[in-house]
Parts: sequence; structure tokens; C-alpha cells
Amino acid sequence: MPRPGLRRLLIATALASAVGALALAAGCGERAPPAPPAAAEPAPDFRLALFDGGQFRLSDHRGRTVVVNFFASWCVTCGEEAGAFAKTAARYATQPVDFVAVAVDDTETKARQFLRKAGLTIPAGLDRSGAIKEAYGIYGMPMTFFIDKAGMVSYVHAGGLTEQLLGMEIDKAMR
Repeated sequence: MPRPGLRRLLIATALASAVGALALAAGCGERAPPAPPAAAEPAPDFRLALFDGGQFRLSDHRGRTVVVNFFASWCVTCGEEAGAFAKTAARYATQPVDFVAVAVDDTETKARQFLRKAGLTIPAGLDRSGAIKEAYGIYGMPMTFFIDKAGMVSYVHAGGLTEQLLGMEIDKAMR
């Protein structure tokens, strides 16, 4: 008979193995989502129909720093960081920096309402098919990518951003 501490360890290990096997069985045939592009990797190109009727294609912005923010109207943290994005976009308006907001797992109506309520006027659109979300390996909201003028990811941030962090990462990407 194993000692009590060893017995608990054996039971915990067996339970973890069983849970892992069930998880694998439940996801049988599904592939894991791709990892987000990391710093120093090329940013995946995408085309986004904007709510204002225009188009945003990432590769058209080569030579400029681009901040791509993934958000959803139901995301509390997205609402909390919206003010920082609005102020930062205004501060960099005369700089070679472009902002785009990509709504995911949302509806156009709710995403538009969110932007209006937040006072965000940066170009924005809805990733209707989920292709942009998949290409960027989005696993939570908000998630922001800073892309340098060569089209390379300079920084990825999961979670809310402050004006200070936005400015610091934009400045680094502009170098």
C-alpha cells in the first residue's frame, strides 16, 4: 500500500491523464488554432471591408507603422482600452502610423454601436468569415499587433492597453 502522499499523487496523475485523454477524444479531427505571429515575423496580409464603405488592406500600408486591434462589443476590457486608443490615434495623427480595428465574433450592428459609444473613429470593420482572426491566431479579446514599416510584427499584446504602452510600442515600431 503506497504512502498517503504518494497515493494522492498517483490519483492526481491518473485523473490528469484521464482528463487529457477525454479532451483529445472530444477534439478528435480538429486542429489546434495557429499561434499568433510573433515579433520579427511577417504580419499576415488581410483585406477588411470597413464600416465607412472603404477597404483596408494591410500590404497597402507598407512603409508605415500599423496598429491592428482585435475587439468585440461584448468585451469589457475592449471598452476600457477604447479611450486610450482614441487619444493615442489623435496624438499620432500627423505621424506615419495607421490604426485599424477588427471586430471578431460579433455583429456589425453591435460593433458599430460599440465604436460610436467609445468615441473611436479609427478605420474599423467586421471579420465576417473569421479568416483574419485565424490568420492572427486570436485567442482572446482584446489583442493588438504593432507592425513596423517593413510589415513585420514588432510586438503583440493580449489584454488591455494604456496610452503609455501604446505610445511606447508605436515609437519602437517606428524606428
